[in-house]
Amino acid sequence: MAKNDVPNRKMRGYYKFSKNYPSKSGTSSNIGENRKTRRRERVKKVFLALFLCCLFAASCVLIMFLYDLSTRPLPETETDNPIQITSDNIGTVRAVYIDNGTLGEISELSEALSAAKKNGFNAVMLDFKTRDGYLTYDSSLSGNTDTSPYNRIDTAALDRIKDEELLIIARIFCFEDSVAPQRIGAYIYEDAEKTQIWFDAPAVSGGRVWLDPTSQAAQNYLCSVIEEAAQLADGIYLQSVEFPVSREGAEPIYTDDDTTLNRNSVLQQFIERAVASAGERPVIVGVPLEGADGGDAEKWGGTLFDTAAPVCSPLLLKPADGDYTEYIENAYTVYNDTVKNNFSTIRVIPTVINQTDDPSFYEKLARSHAESYIIVP
Repeated sequence: MAKNDVPNRKMRGYYKFSKNYPSKSGTSSNIGENRKTRRRERVKKVFLALFLCCLFAASCVLIMFLYDLSTRPLPETETDNPIQITSDNIGTVRAVYIDNGTLGEISELSEALSAAKKNGFNAVMLDFKTRDGYLTYDSSLSGNTDTSPYNRIDTAALDRIKDEELLIIARIFCFEDSVAPQRIGAYIYEDAEKTQIWFDAPAVSGGRVWLDPTSQAAQNYLCSVIEEAAQLADGIYLQSVEFPVSREGAEPIYTDDDTTLNRNSVLQQFIERAVASAGERPVIVGVPLEGADGGDAEKWGGTLFDTAAPVCSPLLLKPADGDYTEYIENAYTVYNDTVKNNFSTIRVIPTVINQTDDPSFYEKLARSHAESYIIVP
């Protein structure tokens, strides 16, 4: 019987895997394979090639990313002095006033800063707007005050203070200003018709003009100064937030009928605007002691103990009898206990007078229970 005639013998070429059966041209045999199958095989090969290409591209991208990441330099540590006090969280502030004359020489400033740190201070206070109205920093509001007799608070001075890791408190005299009234048209007058400018003393005695607290132009100007100073300092100290006191024969007039003028409301609204202008920088309202305790109808229409500012800073003068440090310590405790009943002001940081005749004054204050204070000449 012929080999092909053997019954029940299955031919290998008809198995399901016969298309992969070895042949002379390779492992892909055409035995039993149709066009549809060959097209499917080609599609699989194309997709396989595309997948390999995508995988290769993704691998290259990943390798380059890891290489860039490994060779990237570490971020530099921030050297600028971070904000240590904010309107929401007032920490310990022990500041000493540095006279503008010290800014004339960096060496002299450096000596003053070193002494401040040695004596336990963590902040210095500089005049950004002086009592007579000059701006001592580089300001877009200077206008015709370029003849300022004061030293500029320039970048070199600010950087030197930051190098010592000291906070900068910018003192700004507000309505006590004899330069800006003419420039912005915000005089105080002696008559309702605004024909005669008011002076706080006779001209022969060196009388000065003031900014009108009820003037929107005056408030806008001061808020602009505060906004600029807040870009350079860590805190804003406002002084002379008050109406001037009338003198004999020359009473300042603000409205057509000053009997209805609410002076306290005017100042409170100004402080609210000042706080908004300062942004994150805390605002400290410096007042004479009676401005926080007792009040005065002509100056403040009451007191400025509780305002929109987070800090009130009453000036504590040396008592006629008793130890000055003990007086500061007791007042600090009493006023910070009283402030708990306030709506807005959350802290009292007293302003005290430097005792140059007492070499241990700084040390005694540092040992006292007064955690915060601002020392002025």
